[in-house]
Amino acid sequence: MMAFEVDPVQYYLIEAEIHDILQPQLPTRSTCTSASGSVSSEEEQKRRRMISNRESAKRSRQRKKRRLQELTDQLKQLRMENVELKTRLTSVVNHRNYVLTQNCQLQSESLLLQSKLSALCQLLVCSRTFSCMN
Repeated sequence: MMAFEVDPVQYYLIEAEIHDILQPQLPTRSTCTSASGSVSSEEEQKRRRMISNRESAKRSRQRKKRRLQELTDQLKQLRMENVELKTRLTSVVNHRNYVLTQNCQLQSESLLLQSKLSALCQLLVCSRTFSCMN
């Protein structure tokens, strides 16, 4: 049976994800200027954290989707293997039943032949005894 394994590669970032993270974010219009004409560092940090969280959530959804696909593929494979094993089991059971039937018939035939042989041996002994008397 196949062991359930987690592929560590799936948790690494793919090239597109790395590109998205490293790509400089263009500031939006609403955060470009404040009343004083500059963006506050707290607002900028909050905006970056929000963008980072969105990207992280997107990567997480992609990993989850890939994992779900892997599990779906594995389930399909295991179901096919299960059908194959059931078919083989049925074949083996049918063959076993055939062999048991043949064995029973051969045992009956063996008993019959032993009985006939025993009768012939007795007949032979009797005929020798009779010929010796004459």
